[in-house]
Amino acid sequence: MEIDDKEHTATEHYHISLRLGIDTFRQGFDPATLFRQIADLGKIKETIFIPQNLLLMDELDPESCYLGWEITLLSHEKKEVISEIFQFLDACQLTILPPQSHFSEYQNLIEQLPDEEMALGQILLQTSSLTHNELQMVLNQQQDNTDVGDSAAKHLTGELLVENQMVQKEVVEEALNKQNKVREKKQNALNFVKVDSAKLDKLINLVGELVINGAKLNQITGHIADDELAETTEGMTMALEDLRENALGLRMVPIGTTFNRFHRVIRDTSKDLEKEIKLEIYGAETELDKTVIEKIGDPLMHLIRNSIDHGIEMPDERQRLGKPREGRVTLQARHEAGYITIQIIDDGKGLDADVLLAKGLEKGIVKENEKLSRQEILNLIFSAGFSTAQEISNISGRGVGMDVVRRNIEVLRGNVTIDSELGQGTTITIQLPLTLAIIDGFHVSIDSESYIFPLDMVHECLTLTAEQIEETSVHNYITLREEVLPIVHLKEYFAADNTHFNEAYMNHRIRERHNIVVIEFSNKKIGLIVNELLGEVQAVIKPLGRVFKGLSGFAGFTILGSGLVALVLDIPGLIQQVIGSEHDYFESLTQKSICSGVNQVVH
Repeated sequence: MEIDDKEHTATEHYHISLRLGIDTFRQGFDPATLFRQIADLGKIKETIFIPQNLLLMDELDPESCYLGWEITLLSHEKKEVISEIFQFLDACQLTILPPQSHFSEYQNLIEQLPDEEMALGQILLQTSSLTHNELQMVLNQQQDNTDVGDSAAKHLTGELLVENQMVQKEVVEEALNKQNKVREKKQNALNFVKVDSAKLDKLINLVGELVINGAKLNQITGHIADDELAETTEGMTMALEDLRENALGLRMVPIGTTFNRFHRVIRDTSKDLEKEIKLEIYGAETELDKTVIEKIGDPLMHLIRNSIDHGIEMPDERQRLGKPREGRVTLQARHEAGYITIQIIDDGKGLDADVLLAKGLEKGIVKENEKLSRQEILNLIFSAGFSTAQEISNISGRGVGMDVVRRNIEVLRGNVTIDSELGQGTTITIQLPLTLAIIDGFHVSIDSESYIFPLDMVHECLTLTAEQIEETSVHNYITLREEVLPIVHLKEYFAADNTHFNEAYMNHRIRERHNIVVIEFSNKKIGLIVNELLGEVQAVIKPLGRVFKGLSGFAGFTILGSGLVALVLDIPGLIQQVIGSEHDYFESLTQKSICSGVNQVVH
């Protein structure tokens, strides 16, 4: 068979690239035995030790294996015979390149080399596309050329290798590309400066104070007729906005650093439970505030372990149900209207609403004859002391965890919801604010009280007509451009007025001017009725403090340019609270109707 020189490298030996698995020693394999078996098939010309994922001494696990080698073997045996030596090694990475191997295989070997700065000859030696003797011949040739006055000769190592037909041109080019990538990576690393997180937090706080004082200055400038002052203030405001964006950007880090740690969790936990589970990650490049990243790791850990333990079935059971033996847990993240949405999805057995409700009644969490919606039944898993595990283990069954998960997420001004289909799987959705410090907000007022909406969620604003106001008094929604838009009277809601629509209050509503802010969140829209629309502001979010601990619907407060305090609304939490209040209200109406009917029968 004719061999294409452009497609193959002319080597007389095998090149074996071996990376042993982390559990090699635990499985009883001795690397010395492997080398004796390799030597029986030919002559080992060279071995290069490659440490992989080597940890610090105090972090090393003495039972784990961190070894790898690049082996040059001169043998007349077939590739299949050599590969049989390694057939019982689990989780090892093995590449065997026979003589005249394809360029693409050498390309893969070069790409797998550690990201360390190496000379061209060293790269080619480590992938066994070049021998020591060949390299020494080229170095001697370079030295001879330099002695006769060729000053550029020392830069022609690759060209000399190709000219002497020692290495294919494509292999040399790939090695040079590897060199350039390593140099660029090293240069990029030099561009980064490590900063103490405490200093970074102080910087954000100072920028927040600048934002507050900048708003005050803007308000003062508006009352003074001075063009030069107005121009200077405008320029300072624009610079302050850039400063704010850059300062907040310093705290944004990819969530993939948190996601990737769960590969080992999946592997170890599934092994303990004798299950086959694969982790899939999407959106790892999505950035989130460093403070949020640090605090979301533990809740995610608990949710993933629950998916593995409660969600994914045993391999034999999955096969019996017509599912793949290997279960799948998916972690994905995406940006969405000023928030980041994180989802933990499994393709397991899902949640049985009847079982959850029975367990809720047994634990006293649900009262007898209490009517719950399907979503409320699913949310029972977030109740303290609630567990459906049959046995207590180191993973689950103790009745603690999910309530802590929800509480920790709510502390971050986020919320968590659950959706499940019996036999299909479960999806847990977490929504978190991108930053905990400063946001672009939309300022509104209700009875002279100021409130701030996250600007990213504001879809549009409009003024309601008298007919629309009357319409909302009947069924709490309006038809907006042939679309049904649920609405909430924030004035009525914050006042906790359950008397609803008496005639005097209705007349007062119609006389008042009403504006509606259309909020879009999670691909859903809701209209919030307010009195005045006061425009965009930069809001420095501050915590409400211990007195208001546990108050839902509010993310914190901010100080306006006037010095007044405005509450910052937590839109996801507010929507969930409104849904719950509406359900309770209609449930009470149903109970009253039933009681009224019973009384009529009695009389």
